[in-house]
Amino acid sequence: MTQPPFWQPAMARNQPWRTALGLGLVAVVFVAASVGIIFVAARALGLPGWQVAQANTPATAAAYFLTFAGFHLGLAVALPLVHRRGYASLFGPARRLTLSHFAIGTGATFTIAAGLYSLMGLEHLVLPEGVSPPLIRNLAFAPWLAWLLPALLLIFIQTLAEEALFRGYLLQQLRARFRSPLIWAVLPSLAFGALHYDAQTYGVINAGAYVLNATVLGTLAAVLTLRTGNLAAAAGLHFGNNAILVLVGLDGTLDGFSLYTVALDLRNGYTSYSILTQTAAMAFAFWLWWRWMNRHRPIANAAHGL
Repeated sequence: MTQPPFWQPAMARNQPWRTALGLGLVAVVFVAASVGIIFVAARALGLPGWQVAQANTPATAAAYFLTFAGFHLGLAVALPLVHRRGYASLFGPARRLTLSHFAIGTGATFTIAAGLYSLMGLEHLVLPEGVSPPLIRNLAFAPWLAWLLPALLLIFIQTLAEEALFRGYLLQQLRARFRSPLIWAVLPSLAFGALHYDAQTYGVINAGAYVLNATVLGTLAAVLTLRTGNLAAAAGLHFGNNAILVLVGLDGTLDGFSLYTVALDLRNGYTSYSILTQTAAMAFAFWLWWRWMNRHRPIANAAHGL
């Protein structure tokens, strides 16, 4: 099995203690930056910090998503200090995101979302009244349009931060040290999924479904990143998934940028069905892509040494 260029920057300093130290530095910088941003936003808006963190207005949503810049800053600090390499090494040998891969990833997620929302529209015709949740207008068009580009930029910062940490830093460090996908793909994705656990909001069962969803998507994104040799496709998938909320969000949950919201009881069975349907749709799309890759690029795939 060859060593593709994507994880080669981590080969020289891939000791577990370095990775743990790097994660610690990233966490410290992220927490410090988040506290500072929330504090400044709370003072500027005249709101308590907990209300800013709810992100249910455009201004508070902007502050919330901006906190993820702390991950970028933390990685920019930890990588040179601990691993003697730069932030751009997280993207792959090109040291930048491949825009075509990013566009395809975003387009794939938008396509899946369009299909799922179309299915929701059909559900209103066949399910008993009150089962399928209604759409509610959240923002007037003019303020929504004024916030659209800043919202997309901030969502890009947030999603790229998570991809740079989990499918960039952790994937490179662990793949450079271990050959088992259970370690370099599944383990970081379990950690990624666990960060999404919120039993208070979703209830235990639905919170578990949310963790499963994030874990599966994280694992698929890790394999996708190694197959393409660039972080862009996974970043595009993540960006597309989160950018949908500028059109349709969940009522009361990070809906500050949303034009419409879905009035959904996050603890009921319909929520579990929605989460697991999204998981299945993404897995099916990945399966189709995997078959295409193996059929049309077998030599390139073998060279990546998965």
